[in-house]
Amino acid sequence: MADVRQAVLSAGMVPLLIAPHGGMVDGQPVQRTFLTARSVEFDALLLAGAPRVGSDAVSGRDAKSGDPADSEGRVDPRVRLMIGEMFRHGKAIGGWGDAEVALVAAGCDPVDAGVVLGEDPASVLAEVIALLGAHRVWNRFPAMSG
Repeated sequence: MADVRQAVLSAGMVPLLIAPHGGMVDGQPVQRTFLTARSVEFDALLLAGAPRVGSDAVSGRDAKSGDPADSEGRVDPRVRLMIGEMFRHGKAIGGWGDAEVALVAAGCDPVDAGVVLGEDPASVLAEVIALLGAHRVWNRFPAMSG
Protein backbone atom coordinates (compact mmCIF):
# COMPACT_ATOMS: atom_id res chain seq x y z
CA MET A 1 0.00 0.00 0.00
CA ALA A 2 2.88 2.39 0.74
CA ASP A 3 4.17 1.87 -2.83
CA VAL A 4 0.80 2.85 -4.34
CA ARG A 5 0.56 5.89 -2.06
CA GLN A 6 4.06 7.01 -3.07
CA ALA A 7 3.29 6.49 -6.77
CA VAL A 8 0.17 8.65 -6.45
CA LEU A 9 2.19 11.37 -4.70
CA SER A 10 4.93 11.14 -7.33
CA ALA A 11 2.31 11.68 -10.04
CA GLY A 12 1.41 15.00 -8.41
CA MET A 13 -1.86 13.83 -6.91
CA VAL A 14 -3.12 13.65 -3.34
CA PRO A 15 -3.99 10.15 -2.14
CA LEU A 16 -6.60 9.78 0.58
CA LEU A 17 -6.78 6.42 2.28
CA ILE A 18 -10.33 5.33 3.09
CA ALA A 19 -10.67 2.53 5.63
CA PRO A 20 -13.27 1.01 7.96
CA HIS A 21 -11.79 2.92 10.91
CA GLY A 22 -9.46 5.81 11.65
CA GLY A 23 -5.83 5.43 12.65
CA MET A 24 -3.35 3.44 10.62
CA VAL A 25 -3.73 0.64 8.07
CA ASP A 26 -0.60 -1.24 7.01
CA GLY A 27 1.48 1.59 8.45
CA GLN A 28 -0.35 4.25 6.42
CA PRO A 29 -2.51 7.02 7.95
CA VAL A 30 -6.24 6.86 7.28
CA GLN A 31 -7.69 10.18 6.07
CA ARG A 32 -11.35 9.13 5.70
CA THR A 33 -13.46 6.29 7.04
CA PHE A 34 -16.26 4.46 5.28
CA LEU A 35 -18.59 6.61 7.39
CA THR A 36 -17.04 9.98 6.47
CA ALA A 37 -15.94 9.57 2.82
CA ARG A 38 -18.11 10.94 0.02
CA SER A 39 -17.63 10.38 -3.70
CA VAL A 40 -17.68 14.10 -4.55
CA GLU A 41 -14.26 14.45 -2.88
CA PHE A 42 -12.51 12.16 -5.34
CA ASP A 43 -11.58 12.21 -9.02
CA ALA A 44 -10.85 8.47 -9.09
CA LEU A 45 -11.12 5.43 -6.85
CA LEU A 46 -8.58 2.67 -6.29
CA LEU A 47 -9.85 -0.49 -4.62
CA ALA A 48 -7.36 -2.74 -2.88
CA GLY A 49 -9.86 -5.58 -2.65
CA ALA A 50 -13.45 -5.83 -1.41
CA PRO A 51 -13.93 -4.50 2.14
CA ARG A 52 -16.20 -6.74 4.20
CA VAL A 53 -19.18 -5.31 6.04
CA GLY A 54 -17.96 -3.39 9.07
CA SER A 55 -19.44 -3.88 12.51
CA ASP A 56 -20.44 -0.21 12.53
CA ALA A 57 -22.49 -0.50 9.32
CA VAL A 58 -25.79 -0.04 11.13
CA SER A 59 -28.61 1.45 9.07
CA GLY A 60 -30.19 3.20 12.06
CA ARG A 61 -26.97 5.10 12.66
CA ASP A 62 -25.76 5.61 9.09
CA ALA A 63 -28.17 5.93 6.17
CA LYS A 64 -25.39 4.99 3.72
CA SER A 65 -25.23 1.53 5.30
CA GLY A 66 -28.88 0.66 4.72
CA ASP A 67 -28.57 -0.46 1.08
CA PRO A 68 -29.53 -4.15 0.90
CA ALA A 69 -28.17 -4.65 -2.65
CA ASP A 70 -25.48 -7.14 -1.64
CA SER A 71 -27.76 -9.79 -0.18
CA GLU A 72 -24.80 -11.96 0.82
CA GLY A 73 -23.26 -9.10 2.79
CA ARG A 74 -19.81 -9.57 1.28
CA VAL A 75 -18.99 -5.89 0.71
CA ASP A 76 -19.54 -3.01 3.11
CA PRO A 77 -22.65 -1.09 1.96
CA ARG A 78 -20.89 2.27 2.31
CA VAL A 79 -18.20 1.05 -0.07
CA ARG A 80 -20.89 -0.17 -2.50
CA LEU A 81 -22.46 3.29 -2.35
CA MET A 82 -19.10 4.98 -3.04
CA ILE A 83 -18.39 2.69 -5.99
CA GLY A 84 -21.87 3.18 -7.44
CA GLU A 85 -21.68 6.96 -7.20
CA MET A 86 -18.20 7.07 -8.71
CA PHE A 87 -19.35 4.83 -11.55
CA ARG A 88 -22.49 6.88 -12.29
CA HIS A 89 -20.48 10.12 -12.18
CA GLY A 90 -18.16 8.79 -14.88
CA LYS A 91 -15.10 8.67 -12.66
CA ALA A 92 -12.21 6.26 -13.19
CA ILE A 93 -12.15 3.19 -10.96
CA GLY A 94 -9.20 0.85 -10.58
CA GLY A 95 -8.69 -2.20 -8.46
CA TRP A 96 -6.78 -5.35 -7.69
CA GLY A 97 -7.28 -8.36 -5.46
CA ASP A 98 -11.01 -8.91 -4.84
CA ALA A 99 -11.97 -5.51 -6.29
CA GLU A 100 -14.15 -7.19 -8.93
CA VAL A 101 -16.32 -8.61 -6.13
CA ALA A 102 -16.87 -5.08 -4.81
CA LEU A 103 -17.73 -3.73 -8.26
CA VAL A 104 -20.27 -6.47 -8.92
CA ALA A 105 -21.80 -6.01 -5.44
CA ALA A 106 -22.20 -2.30 -6.27
CA GLY A 107 -24.02 -3.17 -9.50
CA CYS A 108 -21.17 -2.07 -11.79
CA ASP A 109 -19.89 -3.92 -14.82
CA PRO A 110 -16.19 -4.64 -14.20
CA VAL A 111 -15.45 -4.57 -17.94
CA ASP A 112 -17.13 -1.23 -18.59
CA ALA A 113 -15.24 1.82 -19.84
CA GLY A 114 -13.08 3.46 -17.21
CA VAL A 115 -12.85 0.40 -14.97
CA VAL A 116 -9.33 -0.99 -14.70
CA LEU A 117 -8.73 -4.31 -12.94
CA GLY A 118 -5.45 -6.14 -12.65
CA GLU A 119 -3.08 -7.96 -10.36
CA ASP A 120 -0.37 -5.30 -10.35
CA PRO A 121 -1.38 -2.12 -8.48
CA ALA A 122 1.26 -0.05 -10.31
CA SER A 123 -0.16 -1.02 -13.72
CA VAL A 124 -3.71 -0.33 -12.57
CA LEU A 125 -2.65 3.06 -11.23
CA ALA A 126 -0.90 3.94 -14.50
CA GLU A 127 -4.09 3.23 -16.47
CA VAL A 128 -6.24 5.20 -14.01
CA ILE A 129 -3.86 8.16 -14.28
CA ALA A 130 -4.21 8.04 -18.06
CA LEU A 131 -8.01 8.08 -17.69
CA LEU A 132 -7.81 11.15 -15.45
CA GLY A 133 -6.53 13.15 -18.43
CA ALA A 134 -10.10 13.30 -19.73
CA HIS A 135 -11.48 14.14 -16.25
CA ARG A 136 -14.43 11.76 -16.72
CA VAL A 137 -15.02 8.54 -18.61
CA TRP A 138 -17.57 9.94 -21.02
CA ASN A 139 -17.65 6.84 -23.25
CA ARG A 140 -19.17 4.92 -20.34
CA PHE A 141 -22.41 6.60 -21.39
CA PRO A 142 -23.02 6.08 -25.12
CA ALA A 143 -24.88 8.86 -26.89
CA MET A 144 -28.42 8.03 -27.82
CA SER A 145 -29.55 8.74 -31.37
CA GLY A 146 -32.91 10.18 -31.68
